[in-house]
Amino acid sequence: MPASPITLAIDLVLGALIGPPGHPIETILARAEAGEWTPVLLDLALYCAMASVRPEDTVDHARFARLLRYAQPAASRSREPGGAFTPPTLEEIEHWRAVVLGEPS
Repeated sequence: MPASPITLAIDLVLGALIGPPGHPIETILARAEAGEWTPVLLDLALYCAMASVRPEDTVDHARFARLLRYAQPAASRSREPGGAFTPPTLEEIEHWRAVVLGEPS
């Protein structure tokens, strides 16, 4: 049976980068490694997650590398070809970080 594709939300991509141990992305990665799921990594989700990382964050490089190993990259089609993404707002970034870090938003 082929792996089922699952599209990752921005908070899950950010969770792969800076989430605490036991973050839900670890379950997704385990299922990807078992061949059950294929994480679909949208370019916009990657952009917004990367824009949400702060210099003082501890980045889990190994977990993020596991995500990239199993992820299927995909275009979000949210911009013109060759155009830039609109940067996320501070409010959006704070919301994603609160979800990932388990803080009130």
